[in-house]
Amino acid sequence: MEPQTLSTATRSARMPLLMILAFLFIGMIVGTLLASLVNLLISEIWGIPLSSMMDINAETLFSERQFFRTVNLVSHICTFTIPGLATAYLFYKRNWLAQLELDIRPQNFFILAGILWLMVSFPFAQWSYWFNQQLPLPSWATSLEGQAEAMISGLLNMESSGELLFSLLVMAVAPAVGEEIIFRGILQKEFEAQMRNPHLAVWAAAVIFSGFHMQFEGFLPRLILGALLGYLFYWSRSLWIPIIVHLFYNGTQIVAYYTYGEALDEMAAESEMPNLLLSLGSLALFIIGGWYLAKNSKTLEEKIV
Repeated sequence: MEPQTLSTATRSARMPLLMILAFLFIGMIVGTLLASLVNLLISEIWGIPLSSMMDINAETLFSERQFFRTVNLVSHICTFTIPGLATAYLFYKRNWLAQLELDIRPQNFFILAGILWLMVSFPFAQWSYWFNQQLPLPSWATSLEGQAEAMISGLLNMESSGELLFSLLVMAVAPAVGEEIIFRGILQKEFEAQMRNPHLAVWAAAVIFSGFHMQFEGFLPRLILGALLGYLFYWSRSLWIPIIVHLFYNGTQIVAYYTYGEALDEMAAESEMPNLLLSLGSLALFIIGGWYLAKNSKTLEEKIV
């Protein structure tokens, strides 16, 4: 049995979707401007110009890497977390925590099942990434990809456990919280209320989630991740589940780069087609796992202590 959609009474009490989207969009713009002002101040204190972020690479010095991580953290909090929470509080009032499904304790089953479901999807997601790379992109998209890859490469250059922890905060914890509040807690839930089709809501939010990152060579695997997180939210009705799984997804990659950075770079440079049989097996397990979770989500919740 699948979780039931939002009740008619709940739908009627909700604000118009366009109004919520408009406020959220404006809030994110204002948040971006606020982040720019705060980061200008940080830049003056640190003595490093913000324009130098365009030149970040694997050879960037420690102090500059920490500066760029700080700037990214401020930008993410101001662009995602604050506008998301402000939108929830404005439209849901005192009930904002419950509306975001943050008042529901995450069940151990969904945490473990969600992480396992994510892990079995890795080979298929890797194939989708390879396939995505074979698609031609316009020059402006290719330019954005190059800038994003250079920045990520610089941020993933970690020479101490302290850098690793800060990187986890900036690139795993902050995105998991801020992005899930906006894309699942607000957008997906509002789409579900308005469309009255949870599956359409999951995929609509996943498309926006993937497109918003402006990294088009990874659009398909990020779309799969967005759908996976969306269904986990729909089945568990706790936003903590996609937050935790999102955190695990980003965090494992950061730890892997900290531990096996050079080897992973060499594997990425090869750009060979992943094993098709393994990818198909992964897809089959992904579908079976999703079917199992959808079929048993409510009854399995009751068995968790």
